[in-house]
Amino acid sequence: MNPGTTFAKTDKGKVEMAERSGDLTAVQRRLLILIDGKKSENDLSAFARGGELDDALEQLLRLGLIEPTSQLASLQPIAAEGFVAALERGPPRPATSVPEFEKLRDAASRFVSERLGAVGEPICAAIERCGSPAELRSLLRGIEIFVSQRLSAETARAFVQHFGALLL
Repeated sequence: MNPGTTFAKTDKGKVEMAERSGDLTAVQRRLLILIDGKKSENDLSAFARGGELDDALEQLLRLGLIEPTSQLASLQPIAAEGFVAALERGPPRPATSVPEFEKLRDAASRFVSERLGAVGEPICAAIERCGSPAELRSLLRGIEIFVSQRLSAETARAFVQHFGALLL
């Protein structure tokens, strides 16, 4: 699919929203809620983990719940591999600025290292190998599981919510 493709709900999709058949996965339902005819595939990627977006959109298309619109959204220029240039409206963020991402990546690694010590070294190494926000976002679920097994589910959830929100 084209990252600039925008989607709109079909009449069947609107009925699904109202009646909640339960046939959709959480990701598919989330995307169906977000699809408004204005958000591009690229915009929607922030709301799905790596690899989930294409499958979810294809399933929604197959079920006839969404359809591509005739317009393509204009995408922001690429700032670096894996990064989109920041909009002029706000300060640099980890998802749009390489230096800000590197600070966030270091903070995530420090969090794991300080709480888990030597046991967390493999996770810290994996975090440090991440070269883009998308790579780190896709690693968050594994980190959440690892941290929850060694500390608590609450600590793991707080970690993922904090760092995941900064990567959007």
